[in-house]
Amino acid sequence: MTTQKWKLNSFLLLILCLIMHSGHAQSKSQLKKKKAKIHKEIKKLNGLLGETRTNKRKSEIQLLILNKKIGARKDLISAIGNEVFFIDEEISDQNNQIENLKSKLSELRSQYVKMVQFAYKNRNATNKLIFIFSSQDFNQAYKRVKYIHEIAEYRKYQSQQIKLAARNIEVKIIELEEKKYRKLNLKEYKKAEFNRLQEEQGERQNLYIELRKDEKKLKTNLARKKNESNKLQAAIKRIIEREIAEAKKRAEKLNGGIGFTPKAKKLSKDFTSNKGKLPWPVTKGVISGRFGNQKHAVYEHLTTINNGIDIITNSGTKARSVFNGKVAAVIVLPGGKKAILVQHGEFFTMYSNLDKVFVNKGDDVNTQEDIATVLTDENGKTEIHFEIWQGNQKQNPSFWISSK
Repeated sequence: MTTQKWKLNSFLLLILCLIMHSGHAQSKSQLKKKKAKIHKEIKKLNGLLGETRTNKRKSEIQLLILNKKIGARKDLISAIGNEVFFIDEEISDQNNQIENLKSKLSELRSQYVKMVQFAYKNRNATNKLIFIFSSQDFNQAYKRVKYIHEIAEYRKYQSQQIKLAARNIEVKIIELEEKKYRKLNLKEYKKAEFNRLQEEQGERQNLYIELRKDEKKLKTNLARKKNESNKLQAAIKRIIEREIAEAKKRAEKLNGGIGFTPKAKKLSKDFTSNKGKLPWPVTKGVISGRFGNQKHAVYEHLTTINNGIDIITNSGTKARSVFNGKVAAVIVLPGGKKAILVQHGEFFTMYSNLDKVFVNKGDDVNTQEDIATVLTDENGKTEIHFEIWQGNQKQNPSFWISSK
């Protein structure tokens, strides 16, 4: 192999090592963030579960929160396992570094012994003088004096290198022990989380059995909720059709055109540009119901249709508008529940399962402005239902709100 090729291969190897180290560091950083996020999620779920447990009645919402908590716990255990894997790699790398340093130290000591032996044999000052004065000329004598001096300096340098290598080994061994201790703690941590997971799975199984005892009552509740949902959907459609018709009339009066006014069009455009970035309709919470067809948590043969998303939150939480707009309607549902429909140009957002309402029809609202308090039911469940419509077409709110 030519010198040029050797240099090129060495350079490529160095670049590869740097990339791998950078990727490893990045993975560790991402893992740390992921663990912190999971811990935050579990803490939030514990709070929500605690609120539902204040009511002695077992409920589906408890099962749903437990399912989410178990999922988060599994993610945490997986993240801890990945962290152990990274530390194993670091321990292996550290062992290799220590072995290389020991090999280097052994070589340095061997060279140093030879130098000391040579110096011992030539320790006599007379021998050094003979070596110098036996030179053929002044130039050779100068080189021999310089050589003797360089040997002495090199011996000092070797002594320093031996001390440095020994110190590096000590530091690496300390670092290695710290990593082993960290690994041991992580394994204990993982074991504790696994025990918690088993407890939660046992609690879920008991709750599942308890909830399955009364299918008749459950079906009655589902039928009631479906009836309420149908009435709400019918009311929303009527209001949206009315608002669209009125918007067209305003546009015709303004400039003889059709569709929406320039102001409404701009609002629609602004709303669209914020897709995936809209704030949540509550400051904190967990999505408990997704858009579209959903299998029941207890009876998988039962299917429900969700026209929006449901978010479990804490008792006393306020609902807020996700964007600037105008209140198109405040709807009162059977049983006293309320819903608010807010218009944003051609878009509408609907907030239901509300208690106290702070706005009236025709009011202008701003992004993140509080518009009502979320209702807490007899089971201790505080859950808001949220929908987005574009004209009379339902949208999946999960695509519109931020991922938090």
